[in-house]
Amino acid sequence: MSWPIGKTWDMGEQTVEARHAQDYAAATGDAAAAYSGEDAIAPPMLHVRLMKGLLFSIAADPELGLDMLRLVHGGHGATFHAPLRVGDVVHVHGELLEVEEKSSGLLVTSAMYADVAGQRRVDCTTQFFIRAKDPPAKGPRAPRPPAADPPPPDFEAEFTVPPDASYVYAKASLDDNPIHVNPEVARSAGLPDVILQGLCTMAMTVREGVTAGAGGDPRKLRHASVRFARPVLNGMPLKTRGWRLADGSWAVETLGPDGKPVLDNAMLRFEA
Repeated sequence: MSWPIGKTWDMGEQTVEARHAQDYAAATGDAAAAYSGEDAIAPPMLHVRLMKGLLFSIAADPELGLDMLRLVHGGHGATFHAPLRVGDVVHVHGELLEVEEKSSGLLVTSAMYADVAGQRRVDCTTQFFIRAKDPPAKGPRAPRPPAADPPPPDFEAEFTVPPDASYVYAKASLDDNPIHVNPEVARSAGLPDVILQGLCTMAMTVREGVTAGAGGDPRKLRHASVRFARPVLNGMPLKTRGWRLADGSWAVETLGPDGKPVLDNAMLRFEA
């Protein structure tokens, strides 16, 4: 199939509203002081609410023909040039960068942008993975050497996802894909129940990283990128841990109750 690489989407302008910023912070358990007062900013991950229409336009584009019930968010990265603030009028647009066809499915990579008064505020790269209907059977794997134990993390934070998190986040982010809010649809897609939006898991992980790496000040966040490794359920206990690297950035992962990553290959970077 010939994919429309370079195709663009222009979603026009949206205004950052105070109640939307407050709802998003509450839905992700983020009580940073930077979201109130005279110099208040919006939560960094609020950009995904503004980009919701773009995300769904890409996912539902008839030229791509993606199966929404087999679609999962594979990863997301954002570079923050400057914070978004209440009252900002944001121009949202994006383009298709790459489609990789694999035996296990399709990996669709797109760029998304948020501009204010002609100046770039947020650059994003996001990936959708569409699981194949009939993936090839897995043969025996060659034995691998045991992985080296990682060094002790520089921070650890444990928290529990609220029992209604996917429903609350759906309202705050506008991401109401049925697999997040309709148990019957989620089970028809092969899931045990509704699952938490990956971007909500990312926002909670960023929250913990900002606390540890930036003294709780999200104004200092310059980059956040993650890979979504496994589904998260409402009510699930999670643990985020991170390691400060030589260049000052942080390598981060979030683990499920079985100790396996639900979010990995994560990187956070803060201003000095």
